[in-house]
Amino acid sequence: GYDPDLVIEEVSRVILATQRDDDFEEVRPDDPFLQELRAENQSMMDLLADLRPLFRQERTEERDREIVETMQALRQVRAHFVRLQNIFFPTLEQKHEALSGLQLLWAWHDKAEEILEQSLATFADPKMKTDQLNRMAGELFGSYASMPFKEERLLYTVAEKLLDEEDWQAMYQQSRAYPTAFDIRKEVEEVDFSGLKADAALGLFSTGTGSMSFEQLNLVLNNLPVDFTVVDENNRVLYFNNPPHRIFPRSPAVVGREVKNCHPPRSLDKVDEIVDAFRDGSQSHARFWITVKERKLLIEYFALRDADGNYRGVLEVSQDITDLQSLEGNRRLTEWQA
Repeated sequence: GYDPDLVIEEVSRVILATQRDDDFEEVRPDDPFLQELRAENQSMMDLLADLRPLFRQERTEERDREIVETMQALRQVRAHFVRLQNIFFPTLEQKHEALSGLQLLWAWHDKAEEILEQSLATFADPKMKTDQLNRMAGELFGSYASMPFKEERLLYTVAEKLLDEEDWQAMYQQSRAYPTAFDIRKEVEEVDFSGLKADAALGLFSTGTGSMSFEQLNLVLNNLPVDFTVVDENNRVLYFNNPPHRIFPRSPAVVGREVKNCHPPRSLDKVDEIVDAFRDGSQSHARFWITVKERKLLIEYFALRDADGNYRGVLEVSQDITDLQSLEGNRRLTEWQA
């Protein structure tokens, strides 16, 4: 595999050297999904424009505080990245799976966010020297300011050639369930991802431990206190549940997607290792925990095997365990109050 950092550095250098707006026409200027994405990019560029004169001012505590506040606002760009990664990328992969450039774009997203967090830490430290601050400022501008150019040239133009009108409409519909960056769209719609097929709705899900209608099963799966995604033995996403407060965003576009394309490039090697260990039977469970926005998240992978022990895929389960960590003593059923 390639080293994402080296590839990003080299390709970014080429893009910045060749970035020109001459004779370039935006594809699908009236498309509602692209309009939102472009509006987010414009808001991001406005923030960068606000930052630029601040860097030229004499360094004071007030200046550094204003820089940090403006940088913190840049964190909203994550909502833009999430919609590209969970809607745009998998939709394109369905048309042309060999679009390896999508992983490079994802790596750019990760690198930009990494640089932003490093910049915030740097400017919040009064002991940092001016040359260190200037270097971080340059990296920050280089990573974010080039994003709209990359999207227009490397993503939207390719999508225009590969996708049909139904694809564009589906992407926009799915995007309505996601928040936008910078409140470009105020509301987040409750988009129904769970539409039952007519034939499924008429049948029963039945096992040796009981049965229920597919509608009831769907209600159960979407009201579990966990997010989960099912991947088959061929490393394809089969299904994900859709609880009210999903931790990690998913859209219907990921169904059928190769699981390696559902993870950031830097974690691909570990994903492959886990799947290989599940497949050869040496492992059946992997557990990780991370802190995001002061919430403790537990992420677990379970190998799926049939009655004969054959590997049939992976169950990925994520849960916010912040409140569970604070439990002490007992609270019995008899103590419940309405």
